[in-house]
Amino acid sequence: MSNWELVDTFPAFRRWWLGGRNLDVNRQMDSWRDDYLHPWPELFQKQVDAYASEGVSWRTVARTRIFPTLDQRVALMGVAHQGLRRAIPIAVRRCRDGLGLDFAVTCVIHVGIGCGAGWATRFAGTPAVLFGLENAADLGWTDPTTVVALVERELAHLLHDHLRRRSGERGLEGHHGPCWQLYEEGFATRCELRLGEIGAHHSRGKRADWLPWCTSRREWLAARFLNVVHSPREVRRFFGSWYPLDGHIETGYFLGSELIREWESTEPLDRIARWNEGRVRRRAESSLRRLAEGRSERAG
Repeated sequence: MSNWELVDTFPAFRRWWLGGRNLDVNRQMDSWRDDYLHPWPELFQKQVDAYASEGVSWRTVARTRIFPTLDQRVALMGVAHQGLRRAIPIAVRRCRDGLGLDFAVTCVIHVGIGCGAGWATRFAGTPAVLFGLENAADLGWTDPTTVVALVERELAHLLHDHLRRRSGERGLEGHHGPCWQLYEEGFATRCELRLGEIGAHHSRGKRADWLPWCTSRREWLAARFLNVVHSPREVRRFFGSWYPLDGHIETGYFLGSELIREWESTEPLDRIARWNEGRVRRRAESSLRRLAEGRSERAG
């Protein structure tokens, strides 16, 4: 049986916000780092490093996208916080029973600078999911079904990483490229389908038509992805919540799950989880071409 630990920083955020809300944005950013996150320096550093790896200043993102609207999100962050506290044990149990999750995880609830409503990574030396309340509030991912689905898909990322490491392969971190991202997100979305409704957290909040929209444009999405597969900045429109594609966000999650579904016709999911980067790229590009043409792997 898997076990889990909760690191809940939201009470500390609320205490800090009583005074922090009245600071100008530059002092607010410094105080967020030095006062609110003082007990968790790793939490701050992981976010800074994530932006630095993309050549982006965390202060620029925080100043323009996060802190100016933070006060408007506090109430919804509180709703998301309560939802997460209820959802995490439910999701861990469902992933244990339905996906075979059999290792300890740490779940961290925090108010960050836009690194994601859910981020599967490592924290304090263990597999962990960081839940960013600022992103959850912005996306409207606060109702019980949505929050459980969010936790499940991030736990699925941790399971994917675990399956790879257990077999002697490299984990998920350190791999790059649009096709790898499509594969990684598609694996987690496929696990989400096994546990219930695909796209449960995408289909609520601001975009209730997410799944039917993606389904009706499957071939178009595949063709568009092929057109930008060598342009990383354009590929982010398929994954980032700040970069919509034709008005819809994170359509790459759906597209990736369609590839995994096709590959499962010939190989089990736990074997697909261990593919190397070269094989992922070849299979993804081949499947995308077929999908763009309206053909499936089984149809030849």
